[in-house]
Amino acid sequence: MNFQAVRSKFEAPLATAYGALSPAVPIYFDNLSNALANAGDEFVHVNLQFGEVSESALTTMHDQIRGSIVIRVFAEKGKGPARSQTLIDTAYTTLQTLNNTAKTASGVYVRTGTVSGPRFDNGGDDQLPFFIALIETSFQATFIS
Repeated sequence: MNFQAVRSKFEAPLATAYGALSPAVPIYFDNLSNALANAGDEFVHVNLQFGEVSESALTTMHDQIRGSIVIRVFAEKGKGPARSQTLIDTAYTTLQTLNNTAKTASGVYVRTGTVSGPRFDNGGDDQLPFFIALIETSFQATFIS
């Protein structure tokens, strides 16, 4: 199993879920761009980190990979907390859908741990023009051949 296969198990459904909102909400993944520099009125930032690995993890197949995922939503300040709640609920629902997906006969199978949050932050008085909501969880990915 490679890291990109695990990453896609999270990124694809999250991108689909936020793309289906009206209006669609831009989503940035930690490996693609600087979200704050490219952001508009609201956006989502996903940070997926893998647990410690040895050098052999870069050159061999592993049956299990552990890591964590942090999802932050940035809603425009002054629009109330309801929009932040809607945006973070989309992430939570997507993660729960992944957890409820049946185990496949082959490929990558993921399960998340208990979701922590949501936590809300106003981004500081003058620091950011966004109201921020965050959830995070651990995950385990299993390669089924």
